[in-house]
Amino acid sequence: MSVVPSTAISTHRNVEECPVVNHRIVSFDEGHYRRQIEHFEYYWGSQKGDLNLNSPLNHIELRSDMVDRLLKREWILMPRKKTLQAMQQMAEYNKTADVGSRRNYLREFPDDEHEYDMVPLWMLKRDCPTLYVNRKTGVKAFPAPYTRFPRVKSRAHPFFVAFWANRQLNRCAALIYPDKKATMLMWSVGGITACWMKEPPPAFLVGPDVWMEHHHPLSDDGHAARSALQDSRADDTTDGGVRKTTRAPCRQPKSTARPTPYAKCDLRPARARGSVLPRPGIESGKKDNVGYGLSDLRMWIGGVGLGDCTSIWESTWLDDEAIRDEELARYRQEVWRDAEDALHPQTTMNGGGLILGHGVDRSGYSSNNWAMRTYHVCLWAVDPWVHIKVRPL
Repeated sequence: MSVVPSTAISTHRNVEECPVVNHRIVSFDEGHYRRQIEHFEYYWGSQKGDLNLNSPLNHIELRSDMVDRLLKREWILMPRKKTLQAMQQMAEYNKTADVGSRRNYLREFPDDEHEYDMVPLWMLKRDCPTLYVNRKTGVKAFPAPYTRFPRVKSRAHPFFVAFWANRQLNRCAALIYPDKKATMLMWSVGGITACWMKEPPPAFLVGPDVWMEHHHPLSDDGHAARSALQDSRADDTTDGGVRKTTRAPCRQPKSTARPTPYAKCDLRPARARGSVLPRPGIESGKKDNVGYGLSDLRMWIGGVGLGDCTSIWESTWLDDEAIRDEELARYRQEVWRDAEDALHPQTTMNGGGLILGHGVDRSGYSSNNWAMRTYHVCLWAVDPWVHIKVRPL
């Protein structure tokens, strides 16, 4: 069977009438569906954070008219039978393999041109357009039902194509083809994607040692607390559970001359601190309300905006620790969620989480949404213990 580039197909005899579009195959919000990306990364044998939907492997060049029909589920591309068999074997293997022994999708199916079969869908039931293929020998027409249609070659990776084809087939194959053929088409890619459904293990999602090495210095996962309690004096309490001493139940670290991170904080009460911004007529922290002129205020704002604020702070143990631990230093520089976004009641209530897989990914929920969905508690109510009725997940 002959093979043609993906840009050589059109519903127009003169294919040049339709511009070439670099179409993104798997397209969804990577923020709302970040757990979905982690499913791909794990079962495709890559490392966490390696998969990028902007990759050329997730794109295919097509004529604009073919893209329009693709989005209307009038046709799809399917990996060849032998490719699907190899993908199924890899999917079955990675489903049971541990984190370190998974097969990588780029080693099994290198970044190169792959061949695909064109499978007509709704175009068989609607206008049944004639497809034209522009070859070196000339333009050839293929009327419906498009028998002996040439294979299509593209750099698009088979794993992206299979995931996309599975979603499209599940929505319409049973309405277009007889039961036997529809089942065969859906299972050819559905058997592969079914292997990607179980949630990846914590060793992949979190990492084997990330908690104990990089946990917040003022918190622990229970292990550190148990160890400290076991080292405390056994005679600190009586049989009745009343402590005989004012000593803390866990041994506390001795004071050090090195400043703590909290040394940067103004520990005066809020009333004594006054306003964060110096206001004309009132000087922060002064009892006699000495006034600031507008020129002084502008000078102060300019100094804050242009000056090197970091130079006024003395180095703390957190700064020293960041120098010793590059990974922790990078972690501290990651962008955090804006407070308003994190608490907004509608930020992610109707957002996504998983297109494929079991359960619901709540990692993108705001605090309010998490409380509503998980505990049926409205955090922003006047009474924080007010329970509200929500529809079960």
